[in-house]
Amino acid sequence: MKGNIGIAVFYMLLLLLPTDSIGKKMEENLFRQKRNPLIPAIYIGATVGPSVWAYLVALVGVAAVTAANIRRASSDNHSCAGNRGWCRSKCFRHEYVDSHHSAVCGRYFCCRPR
Repeated sequence: MKGNIGIAVFYMLLLLLPTDSIGKKMEENLFRQKRNPLIPAIYIGATVGPSVWAYLVALVGVAAVTAANIRRASSDNHSCAGNRGWCRSKCFRHEYVDSHHSAVCGRYFCCRPR
């Protein structure tokens, strides 16, 4: 019985000791990943059209836009809403306009299936 208690205490120590260092590493990562407050959150990690790209570059600069993982499409015709929609000038009958995600489409609309 004493052997089982010793093994249990040993495993508890193995589980509890690294948690402090893991928490510190997570805090360090959070402080390193500060985003530029001028870039709207909807654009972070998105693919945007040329007009939106030009607006963001004029607003914060190329380095900040690239650091935010914002990619430039060759035209306004690209995916939107996390690949759940497509930017088009006019939506098909089986689609609706997602006004929340249309900002990344420039002069087009974000069309998503119904």
